Amino acid sequence: MSWNLYGKTAVVTGGTKGIGLAIVEEMLQLGCHVIVIARNEILLLEKQTYWIKKGYQVSVIAADVSKKSFHNKILASILLNVSEIDILVNNVGGNEPKQFLEYSEEECTDIIQQNLFTCLNITRLLFPIIKKNANASIINISSIAGILHVGTGSVYAMSKAAIIQFTKSLSVEWAPFNIRVNAVAPWFTETDRIEKLLENKILEKHVLVNTPLGRIAQANEIANVVAFLAMNKSSYITGQTIAVDGGFSFNGSAS
Repeated sequence: MSWNLYGKTAVVTGGTKGIGLAIVEEMLQLGCHVIVIARNEILLLEKQTYWIKKGYQVSVIAADVSKKSFHNKILASILLNVSEIDILVNNVGGNEPKQFLEYSEEECTDIIQQNLFTCLNITRLLFPIIKKNANASIINISSIAGILHVGTGSVYAMSKAAIIQFTKSLSVEWAPFNIRVNAVAPWFTETDRIEKLLENKILEKHVLVNTPLGRIAQANEIANVVAFLAMNKSSYITGQTIAVDGGFSFNGSAS
């Protein structure tokens, strides 16, 4: 059993930036055919051109996965390329860190929609294609904020915690279809969004001091775990949330 993804097809949402981009590129390097869904069509096409020049098998769909009005387009576009899916990575998410009482009801709804309901709705939408596969894998991107209080906002934390429970429950419900469902929970990771947050040097110091490995994660370190969960190498792992956090969640002195 080889350490690769040759012959597999993956759908990755939000695959042009940050962790999503790293996941796409890791899977492409491992020989996977990746269907990338993202909102920014210009950036998406730029990435596609680059990937094709590198010899990778990649398809792209310009769509906002958080909006149901795009779902028919997404499904039709996928079926133009493939008849079944081996891997679904629910990566799309977002946040606006604030104190709870500072959020408007609309902002709460937007964060929950983007992080949780997008994951639920895309998984539901693609189920008929996924279940055709004899050994499919769904990987949901949660967050350490869904496990512990990390100061990134209670609404975001709630939505990411819900993804973890969704992962557990769905792994049992869909086990008869031989669909594995797991989640990955990153800690602070070097992306444009996190770099902006860490311009706050007090926050940056707090993160580094309380992370036993003493550094910010690289996006490819998250992608490596996602790729493993997509492989047959992880064939007996389901319902799990793997924290990729440099030891933060086990640091009893964290404060």
